[in-house]
Amino acid sequence: MAYHRGRSFSIPGLNKALKAQDLEESRNIYNILPTDSQQPEILESHIHNLATIFVRNRAEKILGIHLAHAHFAAPEQTAILGVNYDQPYCRWARPTVIQNVDLNNVHGHIFVLTDHGFHPYEYQSGAVPDLSGLDNAFFPDLADYLNENNLSMLVGLQVIDPNPAHMLELVLPQGTVMLDISDLKGCVPTRQTGWKFESEDSEPRVCQANETHGQTAIGHEIYNKGDPHPRLETFQDLKHALVEAEILCV
Repeated sequence: MAYHRGRSFSIPGLNKALKAQDLEESRNIYNILPTDSQQPEILESHIHNLATIFVRNRAEKILGIHLAHAHFAAPEQTAILGVNYDQPYCRWARPTVIQNVDLNNVHGHIFVLTDHGFHPYEYQSGAVPDLSGLDNAFFPDLADYLNENNLSMLVGLQVIDPNPAHMLELVLPQGTVMLDISDLKGCVPTRQTGWKFESEDSEPRVCQANETHGQTAIGHEIYNKGDPHPRLETFQDLKHALVEAEILCV
């Protein structure tokens, strides 16, 4: 997808109020994204160049990059919405009926560059982050770099979680869950999917992996395709299922 720089950078769910049609477009974007196994590696040279763009424009404390990918087909009239929980700390993201989403209490979480600018394909509950410290050149600079290097469908823009934990992502039936690696057993990190940056002595620095795919004995997904699995409607359902699968420490 090619973005033409002459347009303004009004980004739904970030610096522009959300409308229901924005979430519908997000589902369309999500459903054409490759899976992580279909995506190539992001070159280290690109990661370091992007770190420079983020630090130069004072974006590194709020935003990072993400390997753009999907895991399943989101049903019609839904969008992927993540919610954070405690005990244990985690982020559960799943398709949510758009008419049930409080548009005043969600923000874009992961964005890709489309032909009309950055657009979220995944959302997060809670208030929009404060972007007042970002330089105005950040979004144009980032868009230019992604376009010039054909990265618009590989590198996503992500609102970062201030939690410093190393989070592993596991795939549920029609959803994903991110958990602190210290709360898991029998899981090992595999492919890195999220990158944070920081400034050290005024120089850009790539932080250690903060988001990684996790793998259990059967793979990245908690349940084999076609196997029976529990109904997951509440956070208690999710915790119980993870304990029963001998993944969550108790």
